[in-house]
Amino acid sequence: MRYIKAFNNNVALVIDLSGLEWVVMGKGVGYQKNQGDQIDENDIDRKFVAEPSIARRPLMEVLDSIDPDVLDVSVQVVKNAELSIGSTFENNIYLTMADHLNFAIKRANEQLDYISTNRWEVKNLYPKEYKAAKEAITLVFDTLDVLLPKSEETFLTYHFVNGQQAKKTKIEETLKMTEVINRIIEIIQYHYQMKLDEESLNYIRFISHLRHFFIRQFQANQIDDQEVDATILDIAQKKYPRSYEAVDKIAKFLEQKYGWILTPNEKLYLALHIWRLTNQNKS
Repeated sequence: MRYIKAFNNNVALVIDLSGLEWVVMGKGVGYQKNQGDQIDENDIDRKFVAEPSIARRPLMEVLDSIDPDVLDVSVQVVKNAELSIGSTFENNIYLTMADHLNFAIKRANEQLDYISTNRWEVKNLYPKEYKAAKEAITLVFDTLDVLLPKSEETFLTYHFVNGQQAKKTKIEETLKMTEVINRIIEIIQYHYQMKLDEESLNYIRFISHLRHFFIRQFQANQIDDQEVDATILDIAQKKYPRSYEAVDKIAKFLEQKYGWILTPNEKLYLALHIWRLTNQNKS
Protein backbone atom coordinates (compact mmCIF):
# COMPACT_ATOMS: atom_id res chain seq x y z
CA MET A 1 0.00 0.00 0.00
CA ARG A 2 1.15 3.53 -0.78
CA TYR A 3 0.35 6.73 1.08
CA ILE A 4 -1.99 9.32 -0.48
CA LYS A 5 -2.98 11.65 2.34
CA ALA A 6 -3.01 11.83 6.15
CA PHE A 7 -6.04 13.02 8.10
CA ASN A 8 -3.99 12.97 11.28
CA ASN A 9 -0.98 11.03 12.57
CA ASN A 10 -3.08 7.91 13.08
CA VAL A 11 -5.46 7.94 10.09
CA ALA A 12 -4.49 8.00 6.42
CA LEU A 13 -5.79 7.38 2.94
CA VAL A 14 -3.76 4.80 0.99
CA ILE A 15 -3.96 2.88 -2.28
CA ASP A 16 -3.15 -0.78 -2.89
CA LEU A 17 -1.55 -2.45 -5.93
CA SER A 18 -4.94 -2.96 -7.59
CA GLY A 19 -5.74 0.76 -7.40
CA LEU A 20 -8.29 0.36 -4.59
CA GLU A 21 -8.26 3.15 -1.98
CA TRP A 22 -8.43 2.37 1.74
CA VAL A 23 -8.75 4.34 4.95
CA VAL A 24 -6.21 2.88 7.37
CA MET A 25 -5.83 3.42 11.12
CA GLY A 26 -2.86 2.75 13.35
CA LYS A 27 -0.50 4.60 15.66
CA GLY A 28 1.74 6.87 13.57
CA VAL A 29 0.50 5.44 10.26
CA GLY A 30 0.15 8.95 8.80
CA TYR A 31 3.09 10.59 10.55
CA GLN A 32 5.62 12.43 8.33
CA LYS A 33 4.66 10.56 5.19
CA ASN A 34 4.98 11.85 1.65
CA GLN A 35 2.64 10.98 -1.19
CA GLY A 36 3.69 7.66 -2.72
CA ASP A 37 5.53 6.40 0.38
CA GLN A 38 5.18 2.72 1.14
CA ILE A 39 2.96 1.93 4.15
CA ASP A 40 4.08 -0.85 6.48
CA GLU A 41 1.01 -3.05 6.95
CA ASN A 42 2.26 -3.98 10.41
CA ASP A 43 1.45 -0.39 11.42
CA ILE A 44 -2.21 -0.83 10.42
CA ASP A 45 -4.71 -1.73 13.15
CA ARG A 46 -7.89 -1.26 11.11
CA LYS A 47 -8.75 -0.57 7.50
CA PHE A 48 -11.83 -0.26 5.34
CA VAL A 49 -12.51 0.43 1.69
CA ALA A 50 -12.80 4.13 0.97
CA GLU A 51 -16.23 4.03 -0.68
CA PRO A 52 -18.40 7.15 -1.05
CA SER A 53 -20.10 7.15 2.27
CA ILE A 54 -21.99 9.08 4.86
CA ALA A 55 -25.21 10.79 3.80
CA ARG A 56 -24.04 10.41 0.17
CA ARG A 57 -21.12 12.77 0.79
CA PRO A 58 -17.79 11.87 -0.82
CA LEU A 59 -15.35 10.27 1.58
CA MET A 60 -12.68 12.97 1.22
CA GLU A 61 -15.25 15.66 1.96
CA VAL A 62 -16.36 13.81 5.10
CA LEU A 63 -12.85 13.27 6.43
CA ASP A 64 -11.65 16.78 5.56
CA SER A 65 -14.55 18.22 7.55
CA ILE A 66 -13.61 16.33 10.73
CA ASP A 67 -11.20 17.87 13.24
CA PRO A 68 -8.16 15.56 13.70
CA ASP A 69 -8.67 15.58 17.49
CA VAL A 70 -12.26 14.46 17.02
CA LEU A 71 -11.07 11.68 14.73
CA ASP A 72 -8.64 10.47 17.41
CA VAL A 73 -11.32 10.54 20.10
CA SER A 74 -13.75 8.68 17.82
CA VAL A 75 -11.27 5.83 17.37
CA GLN A 76 -10.86 5.57 21.16
CA VAL A 77 -14.63 5.74 21.68
CA VAL A 78 -15.15 2.76 19.38
CA LYS A 79 -12.32 0.73 20.92
CA ASN A 80 -13.61 1.39 24.44
CA ALA A 81 -17.15 0.44 23.41
CA GLU A 82 -15.99 -2.87 21.93
CA LEU A 83 -14.38 -3.75 25.26
CA SER A 84 -17.37 -2.55 27.29
CA ILE A 85 -20.00 -4.30 25.17
CA GLY A 86 -17.91 -7.37 24.44
CA SER A 87 -18.64 -7.28 20.72
CA THR A 88 -16.75 -6.39 17.54
CA PHE A 89 -17.94 -3.55 15.33
CA GLU A 90 -17.93 -3.22 11.57
CA ASN A 91 -14.84 -1.23 10.50
CA ASN A 92 -16.87 1.56 8.92
CA ILE A 93 -18.23 2.54 12.35
CA TYR A 94 -15.02 4.56 12.86
CA LEU A 95 -15.90 6.95 10.05
CA THR A 96 -19.58 7.00 10.98
CA MET A 97 -18.74 7.72 14.61
CA ALA A 98 -16.25 10.45 13.71
CA ASP A 99 -18.78 12.19 11.47
CA HIS A 100 -21.47 11.89 14.13
CA LEU A 101 -19.28 13.19 16.98
CA ASN A 102 -17.98 16.03 14.84
CA PHE A 103 -21.53 17.26 14.30
CA ALA A 104 -22.57 16.57 17.91
CA ILE A 105 -19.65 18.66 19.21
CA LYS A 106 -20.59 21.56 16.96
CA ARG A 107 -24.17 21.28 18.20
CA ALA A 108 -22.95 21.22 21.81
CA ASN A 109 -20.85 24.34 21.26
CA GLU A 110 -23.95 26.05 19.91
CA GLN A 111 -25.87 24.79 22.95
CA LEU A 112 -28.39 22.95 20.81
CA ASP A 113 -30.04 19.70 21.83
CA TYR A 114 -32.76 17.44 20.50
CA ILE A 115 -35.56 16.12 22.66
CA SER A 116 -35.09 12.38 23.11
CA THR A 117 -38.45 10.88 23.98
CA ASN A 118 -37.25 7.28 24.26
CA ARG A 119 -34.10 7.58 26.42
CA TRP A 120 -35.66 5.44 29.17
CA GLU A 121 -36.59 2.67 26.72
CA VAL A 122 -33.15 2.67 25.11
CA LYS A 123 -31.48 2.43 28.52
CA ASN A 124 -33.51 -0.66 29.38
CA LEU A 125 -33.47 -2.37 25.98
CA TYR A 126 -29.76 -1.90 25.28
CA PRO A 127 -28.06 -1.61 28.71
CA LYS A 128 -24.52 -2.47 27.55
CA GLU A 129 -24.67 -0.12 24.58
CA TYR A 130 -26.23 2.62 26.72
CA LYS A 131 -23.44 2.27 29.28
CA ALA A 132 -20.87 2.52 26.47
CA ALA A 133 -22.63 5.66 25.20
CA LYS A 134 -22.36 7.34 28.60
CA GLU A 135 -18.70 6.35 28.80
CA ALA A 136 -18.16 7.89 25.35
CA ILE A 137 -19.70 11.17 26.49
CA THR A 138 -17.36 11.18 29.49
CA LEU A 139 -14.35 10.50 27.24
CA VAL A 140 -15.26 13.38 24.92
CA PHE A 141 -15.59 15.70 27.92
CA ASP A 142 -12.31 14.58 29.48
CA THR A 143 -10.40 14.78 26.20
CA LEU A 144 -11.93 17.72 24.34
CA ASP A 145 -13.56 19.62 27.22
CA VAL A 146 -16.94 19.46 25.44
CA LEU A 147 -20.05 18.24 27.25
CA LEU A 148 -22.29 16.56 24.68
CA PRO A 149 -26.05 17.08 25.01
CA LYS A 150 -28.16 14.53 26.88
CA SER A 151 -29.72 13.27 23.66
CA GLU A 152 -26.36 11.77 22.69
CA GLU A 153 -26.95 9.00 25.22
CA THR A 154 -29.67 7.74 22.87
CA PHE A 155 -27.98 8.51 19.56
CA LEU A 156 -24.67 6.89 20.51
CA THR A 157 -26.50 3.85 21.86
CA TYR A 158 -28.13 3.34 18.47
CA HIS A 159 -24.75 3.61 16.74
CA PHE A 160 -23.31 0.93 19.02
CA VAL A 161 -26.32 -1.35 18.45
CA ASN A 162 -26.16 -0.95 14.67
CA GLY A 163 -22.38 -1.28 14.43
CA GLN A 164 -22.09 -4.75 15.91
CA GLN A 165 -21.05 -7.32 13.31
CA ALA A 166 -23.10 -10.16 14.77
CA LYS A 167 -26.25 -8.03 15.05
CA LYS A 168 -26.02 -5.82 11.98
CA THR A 169 -29.16 -3.72 11.50
CA LYS A 170 -30.01 -0.36 10.03
CA ILE A 171 -30.83 2.69 12.16
CA GLU A 172 -34.47 2.63 11.05
CA GLU A 173 -34.67 -1.07 11.94
CA THR A 174 -33.29 -0.40 15.41
CA LEU A 175 -35.86 2.36 15.95
CA LYS A 176 -38.59 -0.02 14.81
CA MET A 177 -37.22 -2.75 17.08
CA THR A 178 -37.33 -0.41 20.07
CA GLU A 179 -40.92 0.58 19.32
CA VAL A 180 -42.13 -3.01 18.93
CA ILE A 181 -40.35 -4.34 22.03
CA ASN A 182 -41.91 -1.58 24.10
CA ARG A 183 -45.34 -2.52 22.77
CA ILE A 184 -44.79 -6.22 23.56
CA ILE A 185 -43.76 -5.36 27.13
CA GLU A 186 -46.93 -3.30 27.47
CA ILE A 187 -49.06 -6.19 26.21
CA ILE A 188 -47.52 -8.60 28.73
CA GLN A 189 -47.85 -6.19 31.65
CA TYR A 190 -51.47 -5.46 30.78
CA HIS A 191 -52.27 -9.16 30.29
CA TYR A 192 -50.82 -10.11 33.69
CA GLN A 193 -51.69 -6.82 35.41
CA MET A 194 -48.18 -6.60 36.79
CA LYS A 195 -45.03 -4.49 36.45
CA LEU A 196 -42.10 -6.51 35.13
CA ASP A 197 -38.80 -6.38 36.97
CA GLU A 198 -36.48 -4.68 34.49
CA GLU A 199 -33.40 -5.50 36.57
CA SER A 200 -33.99 -9.26 36.63
CA LEU A 201 -31.95 -11.77 34.66
CA ASN A 202 -35.13 -13.18 33.10
CA TYR A 203 -36.08 -9.73 31.80
CA ILE A 204 -32.64 -9.25 30.26
CA ARG A 205 -32.85 -12.70 28.63
CA PHE A 206 -36.32 -11.92 27.32
CA ILE A 207 -35.20 -8.65 25.73
CA SER A 208 -32.25 -10.46 24.17
CA HIS A 209 -34.63 -13.09 22.75
CA LEU A 210 -36.84 -10.37 21.25
CA ARG A 211 -33.85 -8.61 19.70
CA HIS A 212 -32.73 -11.80 17.98
CA PHE A 213 -36.32 -12.45 16.88
CA PHE A 214 -36.55 -9.07 15.19
CA ILE A 215 -33.20 -9.47 13.49
CA ARG A 216 -34.51 -12.74 12.03
CA GLN A 217 -37.65 -10.92 10.86
CA PHE A 218 -35.58 -8.19 9.17
CA GLN A 219 -33.52 -10.92 7.50
CA ALA A 220 -36.61 -13.05 6.68
CA ASN A 221 -35.09 -15.94 8.62
CA GLN A 222 -37.59 -17.76 10.82
CA ILE A 223 -37.00 -20.73 13.11
CA ASP A 224 -37.52 -24.05 11.36
CA ASP A 225 -40.78 -25.65 12.52
CA GLN A 226 -39.20 -29.10 12.33
CA GLU A 227 -36.97 -28.36 15.32
CA VAL A 228 -39.61 -29.08 17.97
CA ASP A 229 -41.94 -32.07 18.08
CA ALA A 230 -45.67 -31.31 17.86
CA THR A 231 -46.26 -33.27 21.08
CA ILE A 232 -43.97 -30.91 22.97
CA LEU A 233 -45.86 -27.93 21.60
CA ASP A 234 -49.16 -29.43 22.75
CA ILE A 235 -47.82 -30.16 26.25
CA ALA A 236 -46.42 -26.64 26.56
CA GLN A 237 -49.74 -25.07 25.57
CA LYS A 238 -51.53 -27.07 28.29
CA LYS A 239 -48.87 -26.38 30.93
CA TYR A 240 -48.56 -22.64 30.24
CA PRO A 241 -52.04 -21.58 29.07
CA ARG A 242 -51.81 -18.00 30.33
CA SER A 243 -48.43 -17.50 28.68
CA TYR A 244 -49.87 -18.75 25.41
CA GLU A 245 -52.77 -16.33 25.76
CA ALA A 246 -50.24 -13.51 26.01
CA VAL A 247 -48.36 -14.90 23.00
CA ASP A 248 -51.59 -15.00 20.98
CA LYS A 249 -52.14 -11.30 21.73
CA ILE A 250 -48.57 -10.51 20.72
CA ALA A 251 -48.89 -12.60 17.54
CA LYS A 252 -52.11 -10.80 16.60
CA PHE A 253 -50.45 -7.42 17.16
CA LEU A 254 -47.38 -8.32 15.07
CA GLU A 255 -49.47 -9.67 12.21
CA GLN A 256 -51.89 -6.72 12.11
CA LYS A 257 -49.24 -4.04 12.56
CA TYR A 258 -46.28 -5.46 10.62
CA GLY A 259 -47.49 -8.51 8.73
CA TRP A 260 -45.18 -10.81 10.72
CA ILE A 261 -46.39 -14.37 11.27
CA LEU A 262 -45.08 -16.24 14.32
CA THR A 263 -44.27 -19.89 13.69
CA PRO A 264 -45.34 -22.50 16.29
CA ASN A 265 -41.73 -22.78 17.45
CA GLU A 266 -41.40 -19.03 17.89
CA LYS A 267 -44.62 -19.04 19.90
CA LEU A 268 -43.21 -21.82 22.09
CA TYR A 269 -39.95 -20.00 22.85
CA LEU A 270 -41.82 -16.77 23.47
CA ALA A 271 -44.28 -18.51 25.83
CA LEU A 272 -41.45 -20.08 27.84
CA HIS A 273 -39.71 -16.73 28.22
CA ILE A 274 -42.95 -15.06 29.31
CA TRP A 275 -43.64 -17.80 31.86
CA ARG A 276 -40.18 -17.39 33.40
CA LEU A 277 -40.52 -13.62 33.33
CA THR A 278 -43.88 -13.58 35.12
CA ASN A 279 -43.17 -16.41 37.60
CA GLN A 280 -39.70 -15.48 38.77
CA ASN A 281 -40.90 -14.53 42.25
CA LYS A 282 -43.24 -17.48 42.64
CA SER A 283 -40.75 -20.34 42.76
